[in-house]
This record gives sequence, structure tokens and C-alpha cells, in this order.
Amino acid sequence: MKIAYKKTKIIATIGPASRSEKVIEELILKGANIFRLNFSHGLPQDHEKTIEYIKTVGKKLGAYPGILADLQGPKIRTGLTRLDKSILLKAGESVTLTTEKTTCTQTMISIDYAGILDDVFVGEEILINDGAIRLKIDAVQKKKKHVVCTVLTTGLFSSHKGVNFPNAKLKIPSFTDKDKKDLDYILLHDVQYIAMSFVRRKADIVPMAGIVKKSGKAIKIIAKIEKPEAEKNLEEILDICDGIMVARGDLGIETSPYVVPLLQKHMIAQANKKGKIVIVATQMLESMIEHALPTRAESSDVANAILDGADALMLSGETAVGSYPGLAVETMAKIAQMTEKSSYFPKDIVNLCLRKRHAPHAMCEAASWASRDLNNIPVLVFSMSGETAFYMSKIRNQSPIFAFSPSTLVVSQLSLAWNTRGFLLPFNGNSVAMQLDAEKILLQEKFVKKGDLVLVICGTTPLKGATNFVRVKKIGEE
Repeated sequence: MKIAYKKTKIIATIGPASRSEKVIEELILKGANIFRLNFSHGLPQDHEKTIEYIKTVGKKLGAYPGILADLQGPKIRTGLTRLDKSILLKAGESVTLTTEKTTCTQTMISIDYAGILDDVFVGEEILINDGAIRLKIDAVQKKKKHVVCTVLTTGLFSSHKGVNFPNAKLKIPSFTDKDKKDLDYILLHDVQYIAMSFVRRKADIVPMAGIVKKSGKAIKIIAKIEKPEAEKNLEEILDICDGIMVARGDLGIETSPYVVPLLQKHMIAQANKKGKIVIVATQMLESMIEHALPTRAESSDVANAILDGADALMLSGETAVGSYPGLAVETMAKIAQMTEKSSYFPKDIVNLCLRKRHAPHAMCEAASWASRDLNNIPVLVFSMSGETAFYMSKIRNQSPIFAFSPSTLVVSQLSLAWNTRGFLLPFNGNSVAMQLDAEKILLQEKFVKKGDLVLVICGTTPLKGATNFVRVKKIGEE
């Protein structure tokens, strides 16, 4: 069975519903390109087992799916309720938040952030359980370690539910002690991307980026945009990371659901302008956790994110705990395919010009225009680091981009590059022989036929940044 092809990439979160070789194989065949390991849930041995499953299935299918490790970040949560049962808070009632460990009740809720006493003020709002409950602060009693609130909206909460402070500037670090331990573990395994949660500014990423750099691993960093501060500091954040994730769940709670669509469009545009990867996430096909079909609104949401220019879309609960993980991926892939074929889908080559007098970028731009003039013939990119292929992707070359690299890390990273398929190929220093070897792979996979015209972007020496020529040739000729 051939793997589903579309230009937009799909990230599938692995959880209890999908943590098996059988389901992972189904997800790849249906169109999943990258797998997300959510370090907010699961034990290290669960993630280790998942990584092995992904590698085993990838080898079986001849595919190189990417792996994205998503750090928990400073997610503030409620304490335990009795027997983990739900508690109903009614509008107009008084409830006290405390930083002390105690069983949560209808009148007292324990939270796991001691800094709340210094970071919040009377009149501000606190949201619990993804905004299902809204509280207004009446008093901050530091000696008692209490924050007294009035319930504004009736709602339920239970153990370990998220707590948000939309108006407060929290002093909690974005890179927590748990994140540091998880990062040490991640760096021991074959992971190509790390997502950092609740990034607010450039300085939040620096400590983690420094550890990754010191490890010597060329892992790419994705900044999750979940706070209004991050949106305001987007320019500086984009300067230090390899891409962003528009994480609409907490973003919608921290700002407002009314402005999230506009923030999404703005952030996608800014990331694309900088040539950075952009992922749209949260509640893309939420109803498919329980149902075999998405809502019409969800289908429209997926299509609009693609039309806005997202490189990838992410499924969370749909594949982690849902009843139809494979069908959710297949549905998203079909929406992507239909959208990409439509007249509404942007088909212009983007003029990025990120680095002046940079030969690899000039080669990409020349090849993209030549491909279009020759009726969108495929482009073969030979890249040591993958950067040339990523640039080709970001200028939105419309014909298939086939990228070849001797690095398994790079090939797996290219699973997140829009409209790009990565292939492992040893570089022997002979560019003609390399091209013929690449063509054999494409012929075998039936992506091209003998005599087809293709464009080749390559370098005369197999070194990073040495791309220096572009060529039009027929498959099979030297």
C-alpha cells in the first residue's frame, strides 16, 4: 500500500490509543509524517518504547518519520480531588486557592505554583480546566497562602486540571526542572525536534538551546506560542528557533477565542516570512476523538490553516486517546489533498531572499522558476544539512521536492518540510553517480519514469553550504 501523499505535513500524537507498531504503521500509511511524544503525560519507558516502535515500522515501510518531543513546560495544575471525582463550582460561590498540598473541595483548591501569591492581584481572573471555570480574585492573603475568589461561571474540575492566569505576568521559568530531566533523556534517543512549551520571549529558549547545542546534536527547536506575551515578542522568538507551533488551546484561554483566528494568520505569515517552520495545533478534528466524522467547522478549520500557509497540522487527542486514530489522520490527509488541488490554494513562488549572495538560496530560486516554466517538473535536492531542501520548501516550490541526504537525522527532519520527501543516500563525492543513484530510488518508487525531465540542485563537493549548481536533465541520462 502506497503512503498517502500531500504537501502539508501531519503530526500525530502518540498515546494509549496509538502506542503499538500496528497503529503506528496504519498512521504512516494514512498520511502521518511526524510523531509527537507528549512529555506532559506518560513515563520515560513509554516514550522509549514508542521511539522503538516508530523506528521499527519506519524501517519496514522504507520511511523516515520524524519524532517531535514536546516538553511540558510550566503548566500549573490543580491538586487531587477525592477519588479523582469531579467537583462542581457554581457561579456566585466563594472558593479559595491555596499553595499548600491538600485535597481539593468545593471551597478549597490546591494548586502547584507557590508564586501565585506574588504574581496575581485583586480584580484579575483565573481560569480552571481550559477555561470551563472562571474566577475573579477578591483578596490575596499571603500569610495564609490563600487567594480568595468568586466563581464567575459554573463548571466542573477534577484532579490535575490546568490553571491559567490571562492577566498575570508569572515569574515561573519556561524551562522547568522537569523539562531539564526530560531533555537529558531526549538527547539520549533518536529525536529530531524538541518543542518548548509556554515560550514568552527569546530569553526563555536560550538555556534549552544551549544544552542542545552542547550535546552536539543538530536537533531543531520549535517554540510553542501559547501566551499573549509570545505573540508580541514573535520577531525575537523566530530569530532563535527553527519554527513555531500555534498552540491554540492555551492561547485561546490566555487571550480570547475571538482573536485566535487572527493571531493564527498573523503568526503563520510572520514565520513564513522568516523562512521558519510553522505548525498549527489543537482541536483540529476534536470531535473525532469520539466520532468517525469531523464537524463541518473542523474540516473548514483544517482547510483554512492550509490556505493560510501552515507547513504542518497536528492531531492531539484524536490520535493519542481517540477511538479512530487512523481515520483521523486519513480525514486530515484527504482535506489537505482537496485543499491543495483547489483554485484557492496559493501557487505563487515566494520571494524570501533571507540571505543575500548565498549560492544555495539562489540555486533554489532559479530551480523553482525553471520548474514552473517547464510545467512543474520535480526537483531533486542533494543536501548534507537539509537546509537547501527546507529553503526550497519555504519558497513554496509547487512541484514535488525529492531531497537526498546521507544523514538519517536530516532525512527524518525533512518529514516536516512542506511538499518534501526525504531519502537516505550516501554521498560518494561523484555528483553524477549520486544523481544516478537517486534516480534509481525514484524509479523504483515509481515517482518518475525514464526520460522524464527533472531539475537537480547539487554541489560539486559534498559539504554543508556547498550547493553551487542547478541543472535540467532527463531521468537516465548522465
